[in-house]
Amino acid sequence: MATDREELLLLRIQDSDVAERLNAVLLEKPDAPKDPVVELRFDEDGEGRKATFTFDDIVLPASLKDLPTIVESYKTYDDITLVKTGDIGQVILVGGKQSASVKARHGLTPPMRDAARRMFDRTPAVDQKTMQKLEDDLLLIAQGQAPAGMEFVDVEEEYVIDDSGYGSWQPVTEKPQEASPDQATKKRAKKAKSSQEASAPKPDAGPSADVEEI
Repeated sequence: MATDREELLLLRIQDSDVAERLNAVLLEKPDAPKDPVVELRFDEDGEGRKATFTFDDIVLPASLKDLPTIVESYKTYDDITLVKTGDIGQVILVGGKQSASVKARHGLTPPMRDAARRMFDRTPAVDQKTMQKLEDDLLLIAQGQAPAGMEFVDVEEEYVIDDSGYGSWQPVTEKPQEASPDQATKKRAKKAKSSQEASAPKPDAGPSADVEEI
């Protein structure tokens, strides 16, 4: 993995008062505290997911969590053109109740609330024997064979446009009959004979009956 690339993380402060004060510092508002102390220090022991967040005289616990989905970040200078800056897959949760799980329970938007449980951690209630039978049937189909109790049906369709101009795919009910090999051979022989008769010179029939012999 390249080490010269920037890694983007989200900082989510769950205490609204602390979040507003930190936001005022970042926006350089007049009422923001001057030269505040902002520090995020990760614990040396463990897997590097536990940390301590310090903001002036406020010390809060923090932890690094994996987001349910990857989030793209963009920036703009004219509110028209968007430039992608990176992908975000982790968030630093500051304050609040810290869980032992390494996965974040919620995403970033209201529809992604409790997404880890509702969408991604579901275990399908499917019988293992049923899954094994489906796998065996798929292998048979891939080999060109029909599973037990089934058959392959070849359905030919054509796109038909009706009088109202609406088109739809319809099965082809009538197919042109193909000539048998014997009929095709006889047809070619008859055609060749007709061609020979047409190209052969006709014999002289003699003088016409209307011409008197001298």
